[in-house]
Amino acid sequence: MPGLHCADCEFSSFKLNKEVGLYQASCARGYTLADPRNHHEITQHFADTIDKFVPIIDPFGNEYLRKTNVCDEFTRRIQKADR
Repeated sequence: MPGLHCADCEFSSFKLNKEVGLYQASCARGYTLADPRNHHEITQHFADTIDKFVPIIDPFGNEYLRKTNVCDEFTRRIQKADR
């Protein structure tokens, strides 16, 4: 699914952490989302844009070896204009 990001998925949510000025992400499917370009264990869970987040840990606690920027359970977010 080229061009898609976790930000496009119905099961993702994002919150701006005002203390650090960066976003944090969560996935309702249980995946751990992080910025793979950041290799520091704590700071990789923060990003300046929501499009940088990808799944890195699966719901069972194992490393998620991804082939794309989204997981196999990706469900496109319905835009308000589409309703």
